[in-house]
Amino acid sequence: IRTGGFNPAAPPQQPEEQRGQDVDGEELQSTADIASDFLEKNYDPLFDRFNNRLLFPQASYVIKRASIQLLSTVLLTRSNYPIMMKYIASRHNLRTVMLLLRDPSPHVTLDAFHVFKIFAANPQKTPAITKILVDNRVKLMKYLDGLHKDREGVDVQFRDEKKLVIATLEGLEIEDDSS
Repeated sequence: IRTGGFNPAAPPQQPEEQRGQDVDGEELQSTADIASDFLEKNYDPLFDRFNNRLLFPQASYVIKRASIQLLSTVLLTRSNYPIMMKYIASRHNLRTVMLLLRDPSPHVTLDAFHVFKIFAANPQKTPAITKILVDNRVKLMKYLDGLHKDREGVDVQFRDEKKLVIATLEGLEIEDDSS
């Protein structure tokens, strides 16, 4: 080491043949596509196990928090759009997220809210999802109204998103199939 200091934020050294070669957008896109394909092919066993681990009674705060953040990132990644649509069409997944909204940790509930709003904001909700949201509308609206009140003054985006979710819940109606 020629320099006298150690910088932990410095990028790792690359092998000689890779120096000067940056990863281009095309390579990153193909990696995202590979990950998306994997998630699609293994969706059921992967998300069943994922949800079970999240709700496992002995699941630690760290596991819950990291898992819900990872879930949010996966669902909101553009190349994972089909996975997001499948995830938010599932009653079981909505139930899991709603249970996480009741977690004692404020950080877990905030992260769960960010996933819950994907369910609520979806304009193409399945009838099963709509029914659950309508059946629980009053409780959800009351809960969300009080969720992280202290944060609303400093986080305008959170306040606006919360208002939008509450308004969306308020306007939900179950479509009548008897026509």
